[in-house]
Amino acid sequence: MKTNELTKSVKNVFLAGLGVVSLTQKEANKVYSNLIKEGQSFEKQTKKSVNKVTDQAEGKIKNIKSLATKQINKVENLFETKVENVLGKLDIPSVADIKDLGERVETLIEEIQKSAKKAA
Repeated sequence: MKTNELTKSVKNVFLAGLGVVSLTQKEANKVYSNLIKEGQSFEKQTKKSVNKVTDQAEGKIKNIKSLATKQINKVENLFETKVENVLGKLDIPSVADIKDLGERVETLIEEIQKSAKKAA
């Protein structure tokens, strides 16, 4: 081989190496861009899935809370009824009985005061 051919051959190998680097860089940029797009798409899908599951869970929790509240109210009402029955059997006046008695006492006081004014 002549020196000129050898120089040309070395230069071609060098240029081919530069071509490989250039193509690799271009492809790497394309791959990187595609990876970013895929990542964004996957993130959107994941958020949708998470939001859907979260919404479903919140709905179920609301239903459970509602059922629990209803059951608690039933138990409270039953307890109040049972306590009222026991107090009634023991001849212990209820709040309504005491309130009624208070109103009757007020009426009697008013009548006594009217009578006292007439007598004076």
